[in-house]
Amino acid sequence: MTGRLVILTGTGTGIGKTHLGEALLLGWRRAGRRALGLKPIESGVAPGVTTDAERLSSASEFHVKPFGVALARPVSPHLAARLEGVTIDLETLLAGVAAARLSADVVLVELPGGLFTPLAPDFLGADLATRMGPHILLLAAPDRLGVLHDVIAATRAAASVAARIDGVVLIAPDVPDASTGTNAEELAAYVSVPILASVPRGSPADLADNPALAVLLSRLK
Repeated sequence: MTGRLVILTGTGTGIGKTHLGEALLLGWRRAGRRALGLKPIESGVAPGVTTDAERLSSASEFHVKPFGVALARPVSPHLAARLEGVTIDLETLLAGVAAARLSADVVLVELPGGLFTPLAPDFLGADLATRMGPHILLLAAPDRLGVLHDVIAATRAAASVAARIDGVVLIAPDVPDASTGTNAEELAAYVSVPILASVPRGSPADLADNPALAVLLSRLK
């Protein structure tokens, strides 16, 4: 068995990717699927603070031996690694994900930051996504003012490097603004990538029960 690979990236950092990833994992588990969530590269890891990788692991059906890179400095992974004297071995990460897929129905990999966040010298998130060869590449974006620019820019940039984005998911911000709730319809006029869902904030367990997530899961089959 080789599980399906879903890569979750975004238009930036701090927009709720992990929140969405946890909910997706819970939804798959409730549907009887052997689901595993991974975040192989993470910066800003502080003692005593639950990491994104740990959150995804807690929402997973099973666990694998850790193989990722955890960096302390809350900056771009390539810079954190350089400052901390760490070499990010991308081949090791690719091999770890490939091995995890052998035991899963679906593996969700959350990339750090945005799609074009630098991960290593001359290597961006989009490059890693392309190397992994996902079944589905999801772009998460906050449903707030500015998201039209961010999604249009990300999808056009992805097309320029042959990174196929399969769908956009809008995530409600903690504090809605005048554009929240209107952006999905507006984006559809400017991007060819489908807007798969607009999901609310709340606990991952609550989101897993939300009809919007059920719609999203049905579109990820």
